[in-house]
Amino acid sequence: MTIAQDITRHYGGDWHGSYGAFPTPGHGRTDRGMTVKDAPDAPDGVLVHSFNGGDPLAVKDECRRVGLLPGREQSNDCLPRQTAKYEYVDGDGVVLYRTVRIEQGGKKKRFQAQRPDGRGGWSNGIGDVARVLYRLPEIKAALSGGEMPRVFLVEGERKADKLASWGLVATACAFGCKGWRKAYADDLAGCQIIILPDNDDEGRAFAARAASDISKAGGTAHIVELPGLPVKGDIIDWSGTADDLAQLVDTALAPIATTFQLADLARWDRTEPRPKSFIMPGYIPARELTLATGAGGANKSTFGQQLATCVAGGIPMLGIDVIQGNALYITAEDDEERLHWMQKHICDAVGVGIASLAGKLHLASLRGRLGNELATFDAENKLRPSPSFQMLRATIEQSKAQLVVLDNAAHLFAGNENDRQQVTAFVNLLYSLCQDLGATVILVAHSNKAGDTYSGSTAWLNAVRSQIVLGRPENSHDPDERLLTLGKANYARQGQELRFRWHDFALVLNDQLPADTRAAIAANAAASAANEAFLACLRSRSGQGDGRRVGPSPGPNYAPSQFEGMPQAKHYKKADLKRAMDRLFEIGRIKSVTFRDTAKGRDVTVIEEVVYPTPNATPNASRTLPPNYPEPAENGPPAHTVYTTYIEGAAAGAAAPP
Repeated sequence: MTIAQDITRHYGGDWHGSYGAFPTPGHGRTDRGMTVKDAPDAPDGVLVHSFNGGDPLAVKDECRRVGLLPGREQSNDCLPRQTAKYEYVDGDGVVLYRTVRIEQGGKKKRFQAQRPDGRGGWSNGIGDVARVLYRLPEIKAALSGGEMPRVFLVEGERKADKLASWGLVATACAFGCKGWRKAYADDLAGCQIIILPDNDDEGRAFAARAASDISKAGGTAHIVELPGLPVKGDIIDWSGTADDLAQLVDTALAPIATTFQLADLARWDRTEPRPKSFIMPGYIPARELTLATGAGGANKSTFGQQLATCVAGGIPMLGIDVIQGNALYITAEDDEERLHWMQKHICDAVGVGIASLAGKLHLASLRGRLGNELATFDAENKLRPSPSFQMLRATIEQSKAQLVVLDNAAHLFAGNENDRQQVTAFVNLLYSLCQDLGATVILVAHSNKAGDTYSGSTAWLNAVRSQIVLGRPENSHDPDERLLTLGKANYARQGQELRFRWHDFALVLNDQLPADTRAAIAANAAASAANEAFLACLRSRSGQGDGRRVGPSPGPNYAPSQFEGMPQAKHYKKADLKRAMDRLFEIGRIKSVTFRDTAKGRDVTVIEEVVYPTPNATPNASRTLPPNYPEPAENGPPAHTVYTTYIEGAAAGAAAPP
């Protein structure tokens, strides 16, 4: 185990292949605001970062105190230091030579060979001492067992030691892949050799050369590449466990399966099960497919892009700590210009610069591109992955994205949404990204008009293990208020909810807004509710015939007096209804109409509602401004209109785009 892994375990964190994430001291157990990674060229051999105000130096001091890091007097990185020694022994256990790992700040690590000098010390160089494999006695002992033993061959001693710590027989040769000799194959002839190459051209060339030599010597060699490795990565960087490696090797060596893979309960009994981890605790389980649904205008797309931003930046999402990692947001609805607009406002809302997300947040627009479907279905209703799916998979691998948001299903699924078989096959295709690449996938989808939280076959909901639903709270008079609920939760408590609001093209918690803004929003929401009550009363009276219509001036037919006490008035008093009437006149939602009452022989003035046509918004394009909606100014939100206050939104400025 490396120093960074020891530190991660000490603080109760999670290891992510090449780095660890753990709680910032003073924060909760689910916080992952600190990261640590091994860096031989750095002071103390590790790099520690904080993304939420922690003190990396204080963390290092604590690690020195408990012995995880050397004391300050030992950490002068300007001088060469020996960080490891690996002894090579013959079959009888006699030390023949050793290699010493030497590291120095700012320089590449190097290895020095040394041989015993016969006086209890060491001389540089191997000399004419016979070359042997690392951990040779363990190979000899395994061969004496009577069966063909399984031996792992890697490029370096440290990697072999890690495998040995898992209870495996492992070996290497001095000086890595360049130190391989054909003679080594003779000692491996009676073994089943599993070669784990480094993820680079040199590593693969070493594996091929060693496999050929072993085969010629009468041995059996299998090259098994570890999935998910970074470039030049190896078993040290791999995030899998001993059980994962055993399963990977068993799969690679197994003949064509005639039965399903069954769980090894004996192995389960020797290992502790791990609880489900979350990208966004309580809402988005890690390495799973989550369906994010809601009606148009629920800001599902904004949620997806903002969550990707928070994960990439290690920033809490709506007050909830998230696991930091690379993130990929792909939209088929918005163009790149719109993505830029949204990203600027999201970054302003969460307090991070766009430049700081370079290499961590990846955005892509597929709008206007033909062939965005990820799969097609043949005449036998069998799913066939498309070139776009292969591009998606390659993009995830290249970006190393741990979170992938796909916006949305209508553009990516070309099958029949009511066909259970097609829906299930498509969901399983997306699950392959979770299983093979370790990615967490969020698929954005629209709900239907019947009030269900999804559209199409129930397979959409049954095939996934997690669903979140975005919408407006019931009976809310604030169109910008939003509610996130768990529609389906196999790994969390169903029905859990999170309230927030759309504000200036981003999603925020109410208490994140300035006090004066919150007060203005509350006042506008209350005014909007009174306006709606007045309009409801007006519609009721207008529908009862001309004799029941009301007027704007004090008198027997005065609207506020007539409306007070009506059920539609929602207990508003005459004065409240008077203020609502004045506002509605001001913003053009009602008007006075005078006509001649021939029966009474006089003119009568009544109030009528002004009904405006609904803009022809692009169907299901929740973040695209519809025609006739004010376009955003170059450096600000859409221009304020009479429809943005009291009626269309409670925001002090522009309301959320429909």
